[in-house]
Amino acid sequence: MIVKKIKNTKAEKPRAWQIGDLVDYIRFPHNKKPQEKIECAGGRNFLSSTHVGQKTEMIALARESSHSRMPVSHWILSWQEGEQPSREQVGEVVDIFLEKMGLSEHQTVYGLHYDTDNYHLHIAVNRMNPETGKVVLPFNGLDIREAHKIVAFVEHKQGWASEENPLYAVLENGELARRRTGREIKPKQAALDFEHATGEKSAQRIAQERGHGIIKNAKSWAELHERLAGVGLRFERKGSGAIIFVGDIAVKASSVDRAFSMGKLCKRLGEFEEGTYSDDMGKVALEPVSSVNLKEWKAYQEAFAGASDKAGTAENAELARMKEQHRMEREKAFSRLARYGLPVLNIARHCLMVQQRAERLSLRSRRKKARGGKPRFEAWLRAQGLSRQAERWRHRAAWEQARHAPPAPQRTAEEAEAMRELEDFRRYADAVNAERYRVTCIKMEEDGGKKTFILDKKGGMTRGFSPDELEAHMPEMLRFQRRGENIYYTPLSDDRHHILIDDMTREGLRRLQEDGFRPAVVLEISPGNYQCVLTIPRLGTEFDRDVGNRITERLNREYGDKKLCGCIHPHRAPGFENRKPKHRREDGGYPQVKLLFAERRECGKALALARRIDHEYAEAAEKRKAERRTFPMPDFRPGDTASAYYAHLENIRRHLTIEDYSRVDAMIALRLRSNGHSRESVEETIRACAPTIRETQTARNWQRYAERTADYAFGPAGDRDMVRNERYREMWRRVEGAEKEDRSTLRTKMR
Repeated sequence: MIVKKIKNTKAEKPRAWQIGDLVDYIRFPHNKKPQEKIECAGGRNFLSSTHVGQKTEMIALARESSHSRMPVSHWILSWQEGEQPSREQVGEVVDIFLEKMGLSEHQTVYGLHYDTDNYHLHIAVNRMNPETGKVVLPFNGLDIREAHKIVAFVEHKQGWASEENPLYAVLENGELARRRTGREIKPKQAALDFEHATGEKSAQRIAQERGHGIIKNAKSWAELHERLAGVGLRFERKGSGAIIFVGDIAVKASSVDRAFSMGKLCKRLGEFEEGTYSDDMGKVALEPVSSVNLKEWKAYQEAFAGASDKAGTAENAELARMKEQHRMEREKAFSRLARYGLPVLNIARHCLMVQQRAERLSLRSRRKKARGGKPRFEAWLRAQGLSRQAERWRHRAAWEQARHAPPAPQRTAEEAEAMRELEDFRRYADAVNAERYRVTCIKMEEDGGKKTFILDKKGGMTRGFSPDELEAHMPEMLRFQRRGENIYYTPLSDDRHHILIDDMTREGLRRLQEDGFRPAVVLEISPGNYQCVLTIPRLGTEFDRDVGNRITERLNREYGDKKLCGCIHPHRAPGFENRKPKHRREDGGYPQVKLLFAERRECGKALALARRIDHEYAEAAEKRKAERRTFPMPDFRPGDTASAYYAHLENIRRHLTIEDYSRVDAMIALRLRSNGHSRESVEETIRACAPTIRETQTARNWQRYAERTADYAFGPAGDRDMVRNERYREMWRRVEGAEKEDRSTLRTKMR
């Protein structure tokens, strides 16, 4: 998934217009972009259930803010091609996003759009708190970082594919960790969008490719200027910053690398010195950004050669004329108002600045609409009937994967046999007998933070390595260890469970073996601390996954880590170091993870325990079915409120395990109110029917209980939940009024 926070670029428009346009676009995108369709839409925390009413509420609340120009934030979450979220999943994503951002009670409008192969979710949230009247700034403005955490959490929870090199990852145990990657120098998103549209390298990429190494290694300003001139670049000061000219295109030096700002360069090279460049440094020739469709790209450039140059020249001339006109207006106005004093002059300066900025923005907007220019490269390919080449261009990263992949590590057979880690892995893999192995690298900080990445993860997916593939990556894993990484293995099999018992003491390991459990692998991960792996076959029942989790939970509660409950879980890689900061020795070294025992075998006692747990799950399922069949359902007349009560009860029981009957009564009362029943009839029905669904009768004031339940359903909390569950009201009517319907098709989700 991808997350973006959309910047507000229409500051010249009134606030109400901006919010209205945004909400209209989210709900009705085809009015502005005919090719973009709406899949589903909804709102949160509104009193009104209509589009116009919710838009009016959001505008009215935003107008109360006097300190924020635009209190409504616009976010986009995009799925990968081929992924299509359901309405329920979209609602869950919105709820997770608002909860994690601390905006659960704020007005929100969302809509799921699709135009090509990508579904994307637009979320507009009003940051003004309706209770306090204050504008909330999530995480003090660092909400982009939190948004990436939310994306990782949603991907893990709903099973979506991750983008390549995500900032955060969720481990098998559910823990969120920062993915540590080397700092990559690449163009900003605007430059990448330009490259995708035209197929040519952006000026920013050319500056990075030609000038990054020169600026980084320069020992003086003279050397920097001389070497940049040799590759056709020019470095100049502008104001308090610096720019790099690629031909006649200016690129901010700090966009090439954050270390190339004027302040940082002056600290390294001393006071800035101007360079001498020749006057014949002309325009830089166009370069293709990719080798994919190179022949078609050259034809595309020839077809539109000079078109952008002419348009750009005319646009620049018009902008220059406007700037000159603005300069003359400032001189004339300031000379006339100077005699009124500095306060009046400052007011005039500010007002004129706002006016002229709006005029320049308007000019740029008009130019963008009127500009013909050349079409996008992909669109041009499709117009030429080259759909196959257009698809190759769209997915060019996959076609270039082999070209950009790092060379396979070269080593002799003697070196491989001498590696301790390789020998330990071969013994370990023979004993565990898994089909594939996931390799996780985690950097542990002194403050307890973690940064992680999965070695085999490509395109957001991880399948693990086969034993031969993992052996080929062993030198790379050793390099990670030297950089301070902790290496973990996760065995993966389709027909076997590999159960980890973690954080065992010597006494716990002894008791495990005395009780008849036979591990395939025993590891000493630090002095006096052990891990072991048990292998058992999967039972092939519908409860197989739950059985694996429960047996892992029981064995760890008895012998190891009481918090561990997931069957698929990483463990320390034998032969590598345990580089936890607390295990660092006085000499700076770390303890080695020792492979104490390795033998291929299945644990018979663990298999017997798994069968017993599976039998418990089957019995519980049968018991639930029996309870559902024998649940008392008094016969009432159709249309009677009591009959409706039991109809809703049966519908809820189809999809929820009833543990709190008070919550169920509240849900039914809200449904009855939605379907038009009066408060008096709802109260009387709850008083009469609620005692009949309890297995054990308690001394309770049922009249008072019914009054409290009706107070909720017909009070402010009920008003709020009615709005939240607007999309289910038609289904509630069908549950109550259509006895001949197949109610097994109805789905219920109460918030």
